[in-house]
Amino acid sequence: MKVDNEEIMLVISNLIIEVIEKNTPYQWIQTVEPFPHPYKYDKISYDYSGETIPMIKEEFQKMAKDLDKDQWYTSKLHKLLDSVYIDEWVASYISNLGKSWISYFELLEDKFNEWKYDNFQLYDEDGNELDEDLEMELDDIFYDFIKNTSHELYYKKILKKL
Repeated sequence: MKVDNEEIMLVISNLIIEVIEKNTPYQWIQTVEPFPHPYKYDKISYDYSGETIPMIKEEFQKMAKDLDKDQWYTSKLHKLLDSVYIDEWVASYISNLGKSWISYFELLEDKFNEWKYDNFQLYDEDGNELDEDLEMELDDIFYDFIKNTSHELYYKKILKKL
């Protein structure tokens, strides 16, 4: 099956805009919360999950100035979307880090995967993979978009919400 890269990139851009428009931006702040150790009497453990607070314009602008300082991310767009959170978390199942706060990037990945599975027959009804190459091609388009697309438009859209 031939995929239209331009059409898929437009879908990805629209999904980013949807994530921005439907979710209030939050920032993660580090906190340390003591709790009784579950197995050792009179011992205190700590949770470093932090918390989220509504993003303010000045903090967002400050964060955006440092988008290119972290080598972990593939692009400024990737870091931007991964640095803005919503006020929801999932269990991390990591010791001393109970909550994993959900970022715009994680929402985008979820929305893209939902779109991908709704629009392409990648698995049969039993969960057996039908077209691994197509799935890999779609994922490559997604990550190429994140790597090669300017963050500016999305930065401005988030900034307007603040």
